[in-house]
Amino acid sequence: MKIRLLEDKDIPQVLEICREMREHHRRILGGYFKPIDEDYERSSLAKALDDENSPVYVAETEDGKIAGMVQAAFEVRPYLEQESFCHIGGLGVLPGYRRRGIAKALMDRVFEACRARKITEVTLGVFNRNTGAYKFYEDLGFLPLEQKMKLDLDRE
Repeated sequence: MKIRLLEDKDIPQVLEICREMREHHRRILGGYFKPIDEDYERSSLAKALDDENSPVYVAETEDGKIAGMVQAAFEVRPYLEQESFCHIGGLGVLPGYRRRGIAKALMDRVFEACRARKITEVTLGVFNRNTGAYKFYEDLGFLPLEQKMKLDLDRE
């Protein structure tokens, strides 16, 4: 398994991962997200190709299959003590490749990039119902920071 930056030729395979991630979230959240808009996702991935502050790393198998991906964003919050941080926008591994250490290898690559930039804080969002992902992040050492809440006014 090789972890590397996204290349233009990878985008169709990464869209497959994005589609799987979206459908997974739609299933566990009972909707919430719309089905994937592939044009929007393709455009976002294409922008990441030229943005050193928003790298997308992919996990490529020996036979050239893209089995997983992680989207990172190096950002600055001048109002906090820890100004520079990395936010994980998405992490996904295709179902047939899960439980092989791919997600951890992708996250390790992000951590390596953070250390090279002297960034010591990594943030991400995980849905409470996504128990597998929640446990994975806890196992990596992530701790809850805040609770995001929502209210559906039309459900009264």
